[in-house]
Amino acid sequence: MAKLRLETASAVSKTLLIPLWARALEQKEPVPLVVDPLAEAMVSRIDFDWKRIRLSRGDLAQCVVRLREFDRFVRDFLERHPAATVVQLGSGLDARFQRVDNGHVLWFDLDLPDVISLRRQLVPESERDRYLAASILEPGWMDEVVRPQGPAILFVAEAVLPYLEPEQVKEAVIGLQRRFPGAELVTDVCTPFGLWTDNLQLLVAGSAARMHWAVRDPHELEAWSPGISLLESFSYFDDPDPRMGLPSWFRRVALITKASAIQRYELGAVSG
Repeated sequence: MAKLRLETASAVSKTLLIPLWARALEQKEPVPLVVDPLAEAMVSRIDFDWKRIRLSRGDLAQCVVRLREFDRFVRDFLERHPAATVVQLGSGLDARFQRVDNGHVLWFDLDLPDVISLRRQLVPESERDRYLAASILEPGWMDEVVRPQGPAILFVAEAVLPYLEPEQVKEAVIGLQRRFPGAELVTDVCTPFGLWTDNLQLLVAGSAARMHWAVRDPHELEAWSPGISLLESFSYFDDPDPRMGLPSWFRRVALITKASAIQRYELGAVSG
C-alpha cells in the first residue's frame, strides 16, 4: 500500500503530526495513559521522516496528558448529555471519536481541506462521525452542523486557538456563542510565558509554526461577551505524569503552573 503524504499543508497543519507521533509512541509504554491503536496504524501509512520530530520524553508525555484530559472533558460532557453533538475544531488526525464514542453522540471533525483529505484516507468518516473541510474562521461550516438529537453541543479545540491571532480567536468564540447559544467550549489557553515556551518547543521540534494568542488570566474571555463564563480548569500540575519530569517544587511557581491549562467555558445566550 502506497504511503500517504501531507504535501500541501501549511506549517500549522503539519503540527498535527506531533501529537500523532506522541500517541503512537505512547502505545509502546507498559501502561499507556491513552489507548489509541489507530495512532500506530496511521503513522505506518504516512510518508514522513518521524525522526524530524525532536521532542523530549517529557514533552511527549505532556502531549499525551493533554490528550487524556481533553478526552476526560468530553466523556464528562457525554455523561451529562449522552445524545449530544460534539464538534472537534482543528481535529487533525486525532481519533477522539473512536476513543470516547458512547454509541449515541453525533460527531463532527473540522479541519482544513488538505488535512481532511488525508484524514479521509486514513480514517473514513461514518454516519455519526462526519468531516467538515473548512477553516475555523469560515463561518459557513456552521450551516452543516445539524443537531437532530437535542440542543446540547460541545466544541473541542485542542492545540488550535493559540495558533490564531488574538482578534481571530475572539471573533471565532463570539461567533460560536451567537450561533450556538448555550454550547460549551473546551480549549487550551496559555499565558504569555506559556506562549513563549511553547514556541520554543516548536522551534526545537523543527516546526515553522508559531503560536500567537495568549491571555494573562483565562477569565479574560468572560469580558468578550455577556454569557461567556469559565466553568472548570485543569493544569498539567494537577495530575502530572512522572515522565513529564516536573519537579514537585514547580507547583509553587505560579509563572510555570499557570503557563498552560485546559479551560471549559459556557457560551451562554446573551440575555435581552
